[in-house]
Amino acid sequence: MESFAKTLLEFIIIFLLIYFLYYIFYYRKMDKFNRKKAPTNIKYLIYRYNLDVVKIGYKKVFKTLMISDSFIVSLMFVITKFIDNIYIRLITAFVLIFPLFAGVYHLIYLYYKKESC
Repeated sequence: MESFAKTLLEFIIIFLLIYFLYYIFYYRKMDKFNRKKAPTNIKYLIYRYNLDVVKIGYKKVFKTLMISDSFIVSLMFVITKFIDNIYIRLITAFVLIFPLFAGVYHLIYLYYKKESC
């Protein structure tokens, strides 16, 4: 039980750290929506799912993506923390990162699709 609590605490600390770094370096410097200067994750939602970011709200979508990206990074850390060999850890993270991003971004799309109807 103690190891679970320690792992959960590490997850929360990493999640908050990544979220605040996103907030400081990206969110505070945001301007109006510009399709050419938009971050890659927003471009992915636009091109893959044809999501209308302007209608939903650019800052609202960006906040959701900040939370989801922080969740993914901290989850990847917790999942691969138990692997001691650095090469196997990197390979595992590389294999898991793409399905995680695709799955979470699909859930975000479904949420905004349901909200916009």
